[in-house]
Amino acid sequence: MPVIEKKEREDGIVECLIDSSNILKSEYNQPKNTLILTFKAGTRYKYKDILNRDYIRFEMTDSQGSVFNKTMKKYEYEKLEGTDATLIKERIEEIKKEREI
Repeated sequence: MPVIEKKEREDGIVECLIDSSNILKSEYNQPKNTLILTFKAGTRYKYKDILNRDYIRFEMTDSQGSVFNKTMKKYEYEKLEGTDATLIKERIEEIKKEREI
């Protein structure tokens, strides 16, 4: 499964680091039903009114990109300010190396 790190925060936000060809990170806000995706280029989008079942499908799949293209693109979204994805990429690589040991 490409989700390589998952954190469930007390405020109901689920953060996942993803080992995907295009998606680095997801932040699902359960109380507000929003999903913020960070892509490898550092672009970020916020998807609104996400059904919980669609988020679970996205998180649990072996191909987030496939579920994103089939499911998430139907939701209303807004482009957010981009981010430097370097630290996220480095953290993903650290986790992958730790698991090889």
